[in-house]
Amino acid sequence: ELLSSMAEDGSGASEIIDVVVYLFVLAPAVEWCLKSPRVNKSKPGSPRGIALAVALLGGIAVCKLGYELAQREPNHFETLGVRVDASAADIKKAYKVISLKFHPDKAPDDPDAPAKFMKMQAAYEVLKDKSSRDAYNKFGKAGLDPNAGADSMTSMAMFYVIWLVVGYLLTMGKSSEDARTWAFSGLLALAVFEYQTRILSQDYLAPLFPRSTVSEKLEVLHKLFPPFLHGSRMISQVIFRDIGVFNKMMLEQMHLKVDELGRQVLATRRELDARLDAAATKAPADTSAPKQPANETDVTAAAAAATAADPA
Repeated sequence: ELLSSMAEDGSGASEIIDVVVYLFVLAPAVEWCLKSPRVNKSKPGSPRGIALAVALLGGIAVCKLGYELAQREPNHFETLGVRVDASAADIKKAYKVISLKFHPDKAPDDPDAPAKFMKMQAAYEVLKDKSSRDAYNKFGKAGLDPNAGADSMTSMAMFYVIWLVVGYLLTMGKSSEDARTWAFSGLLALAVFEYQTRILSQDYLAPLFPRSTVSEKLEVLHKLFPPFLHGSRMISQVIFRDIGVFNKMMLEQMHLKVDELGRQVLATRRELDARLDAAATKAPADTSAPKQPANETDVTAAAAAATAADPA
């Protein structure tokens, strides 16, 4: 039943297109942003590359959501031109004004007037009752079916169960530990926000989007989670640094530096020994015992011998 309903409303085709875009378009583009030397001057995963990757993912997601929102039909609040928190009196007043404007009798020249009037009448029938208005605001058209209450809660829970499992499978391994933390934190924040809006009726985005229903806002946030998960996984894999491997590499580099220093010391010592040996080889051989000057007795004996040898 779920697959058939997805095929009927086109969501199945949309999901397939999303997967193809993420895998074959966004993945190479984000990888280029994170690893390209043109973007990352010093090392892969620089702040500049991460910022460019986040901007790319956000731009694609915003463009896709903008296109889908432009193609959808206006909700009942937009049809009557009232806020989602408007009172029953405000809704009745808006319906009277706009129904008179587009009543077939008041606009005979407009061929679309009957269809517009029927649409406004259907919107008023839903919004005039507080219980049906709240159900439509929180769960969309499915909330108007009295037998679809349990199915709506089940589909809401299935979204988180499915993405919890898919997120865990996509972020397995040490390189995706940061991505798992980011993805699960985002999923938890989304679950808390959905619980507060759908169960506790606290619509914090009503001031920003006064005519968008809670169901539409949550649908947009649900569509933003897959690119958030995908981007987190790719960024985490690029900036990942295994502490054990990093410490091992640093230890090996330290050993290499110590070995190189030892070789330099040994080479310096050998050079000094060679210089000392060369200096000792060039020194004169008779420098070990210097000559002593002749004493006075030897000088007198030498003079007497010279005189005897020369009688003149």
